[in-house]
Amino acid sequence: MTKAIIAVAAITGFCFVTAHVSSASVETDFINQLKEPVVKVSRANHLYPSVMMAQAIVESDFGQSELSLDANNYFGVKGAYNGQSVTMSTGEYTTKGKHYMTAAAFKKYPTVVASIKDNAYLLRHGTLTDPDYYAGTWTTNATSSADAAMALSLTYATDMNYGNKLNAIITKYDLNKLDGSASSGDIHSKIDASLNKQLAGKKDNSAVEAESSQSKINSIPKRIIPNFVFNDKGATKINQGDSVIQFNSLPLERIIRK
Repeated sequence: MTKAIIAVAAITGFCFVTAHVSSASVETDFINQLKEPVVKVSRANHLYPSVMMAQAIVESDFGQSELSLDANNYFGVKGAYNGQSVTMSTGEYTTKGKHYMTAAAFKKYPTVVASIKDNAYLLRHGTLTDPDYYAGTWTTNATSSADAAMALSLTYATDMNYGNKLNAIITKYDLNKLDGSASSGDIHSKIDASLNKQLAGKKDNSAVEAESSQSKINSIPKRIIPNFVFNDKGATKINQGDSVIQFNSLPLERIIRK
């Protein structure tokens, strides 16, 4: 009896370990499969690879969702792609956070890479009415992948916790390693832009000060200097008590020509 219990326990434990390893393998394989195109497309569009990978994981359930399997749609993008779409049931949230189910048309892509590129295009170009709708996800605006992920809450998805879910996935699978130096060029650009802005501000201030100084000079009453002061033949000694000639409010030295 004891041996039977041990055998059952061993089989159960083996099944659990096998299932866990299988699950881990699916997750690892998915990340490794998408890593190269996600990093390449993200960097080309100044987006965080970690955020895009997290989106693919959440939206496609590691490539196991019906939408990803039937339509290569790894980001839950609605609409039609080159006229191709599939209609599926989807969960949405009201503005008050209440969950409900509805049917919607989703884009059907010929390849996974096409799905990745289209998602990047959406984030970079926004909507028809607001091209900067997803600007909070750009590496030129978001100082970290965490900020970029949070910018997708209530914009990309109706789920108010969408950004938190993405960040949890990024942390769990250490997806920040995909970012590497992806945004370093953008950081330098932001520093340069900041310096240029400061320099421009100093130039503007200098221009204002110069203009102010010029205005003060122009406002000084002009005094006419008599010709005899500079006339060799008619040079006259300026005696003590004579009026001192003013030039731009500065006293002119008394001149004695011999």
